[in-house]
Amino acid sequence: MHKIGLVGGGNMGEALIEHLRKKYFVLVHEKDQARTEYLSKHYKLKTTDLKTVVDSSDVIIVAVKPQDIEEVLKELGRLMTDQLKLLVSIAAGITTPFIEKALAKKIKVIRTMPNLPVKVKDGMTAISPGQYAEDSDVEVVRQIFDHLGKTVVVKEEWMDAITAVSGSGPAYVFFFVEGMIKAACALGLKEDLSKDLVETVFRGSIRLLEKKKEDAALLRAKVTSKGGTTEAALEVFMKNHFDDIITQALLAAQKRAGELSRS
Repeated sequence: MHKIGLVGGGNMGEALIEHLRKKYFVLVHEKDQARTEYLSKHYKLKTTDLKTVVDSSDVIIVAVKPQDIEEVLKELGRLMTDQLKLLVSIAAGITTPFIEKALAKKIKVIRTMPNLPVKVKDGMTAISPGQYAEDSDVEVVRQIFDHLGKTVVVKEEWMDAITAVSGSGPAYVFFFVEGMIKAACALGLKEDLSKDLVETVFRGSIRLLEKKKEDAALLRAKVTSKGGTTEAALEVFMKNHFDDIITQALLAAQKRAGELSRS
């Protein structure tokens, strides 16, 4: 069983702690004292200094904010004397060449892009290996993140697009849910009923899409009767070029991911 050292205990770090501690021995280093006390008490795990985390772990997951990562990586490079250890980053926009350069050693590095639903073990994590990582290292990381949902191994050059689609994707879904709830209330329905209706529609529709194994366009057509209510609503979406709006939004997210990227 791999020993995992987690550097950073924020929102995503906590999601990893919550689910991985049941499968692995997990050590955590979090520089914020209040956060450290919360994690120790809530999850009954050991929080410790960075050196102990490095010395006691064979897989080190860096879960700090992108603006803080360079300083952390330099310190990790100083502490990581064993080049057999594997370093995994979940920091958005931080490339494997940047990480390897900051470590200043031939450390095995793998970059990942998990999304928020890993909190409920239904997330998607993209995995991209650095130049020193081997296939066996990729498999170790896949096994770790498979506990949090699905995983996919991709080229580093795809990461900005994946960030736009998968990393940011849950926010688009929540935004659409918000809009439907507000619209339902505008139709005269009470807020609690509107919320229940909309959330059930999303949950049931995704389950149907997964179980039927049919194309989304085909399922949409099955719901859309000629001259019916659904067609009337979809005509409004199409008239306002909703599909173009989605494409433009994802392109904007991809562009911003590239602007924020540090290589």
